[in-house]
Amino acid sequence: MYKVVETTKGLSPLLKTFRAQMAALGMQPASKIVFMGSAGTCVPFIELFAYTLRNDRVEMVLVPDAILDDARSIWHVPGIGMQAGGAANPNGADFVVLLGGLSMPGSKVDAAGAAERVRAILKPGGKVVGICFMAMFEKAGWYEKVPFDLVIDATIDPIQVQKFEK
Repeated sequence: MYKVVETTKGLSPLLKTFRAQMAALGMQPASKIVFMGSAGTCVPFIELFAYTLRNDRVEMVLVPDAILDDARSIWHVPGIGMQAGGAANPNGADFVVLLGGLSMPGSKVDAAGAAERVRAILKPGGKVVGICFMAMFEKAGWYEKVPFDLVIDATIDPIQVQKFEK
């Protein structure tokens, strides 16, 4: 059971909400934040969310497809943005941030597998944050299987395609 605590619209407010919620959950300098999402499709979003934390002196790790052995460091490159690269250790996470792409059909992990990986790397007392679009986690039944502390669920509405005649 969950309760809605904030509602906002747009990409910039989504990013600000993420940063504010991480702070409210106790993020501090030296916190370790592990992002898990689908390789390719979730990675640009992870880079956007990580960008909001670039000045907070936190350690950030990307785990593509929730494959712990493929963990990579995330760091800020001035003039470019966030980049993922060299191998990293995801263990001892203060926060695990799961992206909704993991809950999509064809993902390399299911809810039980994601929960198992979260338990394997999360410190005692650590927090689990979900970020998804259009109730992906809820529709896929992840709320009952993953120990979320908070989920940020965004809606993409409307989407317009505008064609110009010359």
